[in-house]
Amino acid sequence: MRQPLRRVSIFVFIAAIFAIAFLAAGTAFYFYSVNDRFRHNQMVVQRNILFAQNILLRIERGDTAEEIAETARKYKMKWILDKEEGKALLMGAKLLGRQPTPSGFIDMLKKGDHIYVLINARGKLILFEDLKFRPYDPLVVWVYFGVTAFIMLLIFWAIWFKLRPLKYLQRCIRKFGEGELEIHCKIDGSDEIAQVSQAIDEAIGRIRLLISSRNLFIRNIMHELKTPLTKGLLTVQMLPDCKQKDRLERIFMRLDSTISEFGTIEQLSSGQFPLNIRPIVMQDLVDQAIDLAMVEKEKGTYEIKPARIEGDFKLLSIALKNLIDNAIKYSEDKTFHLVADEHAIIVENSGKKLPHSLSYYIQPYTQGSDAISGLGLGLYIVDMIAKAHGFTFEYEYKEGKNRFIIRF
Repeated sequence: MRQPLRRVSIFVFIAAIFAIAFLAAGTAFYFYSVNDRFRHNQMVVQRNILFAQNILLRIERGDTAEEIAETARKYKMKWILDKEEGKALLMGAKLLGRQPTPSGFIDMLKKGDHIYVLINARGKLILFEDLKFRPYDPLVVWVYFGVTAFIMLLIFWAIWFKLRPLKYLQRCIRKFGEGELEIHCKIDGSDEIAQVSQAIDEAIGRIRLLISSRNLFIRNIMHELKTPLTKGLLTVQMLPDCKQKDRLERIFMRLDSTISEFGTIEQLSSGQFPLNIRPIVMQDLVDQAIDLAMVEKEKGTYEIKPARIEGDFKLLSIALKNLIDNAIKYSEDKTFHLVADEHAIIVENSGKKLPHSLSYYIQPYTQGSDAISGLGLGLYIVDMIAKAHGFTFEYEYKEGKNRFIIRF
């Protein structure tokens, strides 16, 4: 199965890009420095060999010492005439290289920061010191690297500063998603981020207005529905006792309970219903759910352990009521079986396996092809209440029974 890609913050991504670029620039400058040192040394070697060959040529031609000294001065070379001085200078010197010649050899030696050229012309040794030689100094290369690094850091800071409002925008959108409707996300400026923030702020304003209008509309509807329901219930209670009176009372009470339930679910879905978490005795929860479902207790069989859970009693009783309703409506024998302990609540009924997965049925207004009644909100409400508590809602089919489970 293909694994999802891990999300990487754009700020981390940009920092990683600049870190790689900085490392690449440092590596490039290092190798340039190495190459530049080699080129410097090669130039020194070539210049000294050319000088030594020129001196050998003059010796072969029999030029005077003054002419040889003049050539040395042109090449900025010092002729060491004192043999003892020459021995002292060469004591401990490092041989850099030797080039054979028809009349002897040419040695290049280094001692400290000084370069010496020793010429063997038919057994006669002639020593020169290279006055022009300067040890290789990588300072210029690393100054350029420092300037490059500073410019890269400046560009990184500029990009970071420019994108920093995105963090504010992200926090703003997250707070809005958590239900903080009075938040404002507008950022001053004229760049693209500011324009996006202004558009989001305008959208939040419109959504805030729509939510306010919806809440007002729902409250008005509930008020308008509850008023005639209350009047109808009072009127029914004034009728003489009979079977029809009991039936009408149950209908009016069920309608009143359903309207109150829809109001609670609407508040929960809009993030405006604070959970009242408290210890709940499992038996009390089951009894309340059966009362809300307005079904005879004999319709079900029960395995209830004396357990307690933490949750919102009102919401969990609504969720369990919906599971009991569904179990009775879609059962072959119109009964249900309920199992409850400290780990889960299971409501099961006999019947055919659902043709779709649970994810299909927990969408609002979804019904199976064999739906009997309702708007398809039952399982959606159960799933929403379970998620609000951090519980899971599951479905399984075993031994000819549909099992709906709220797992704590």
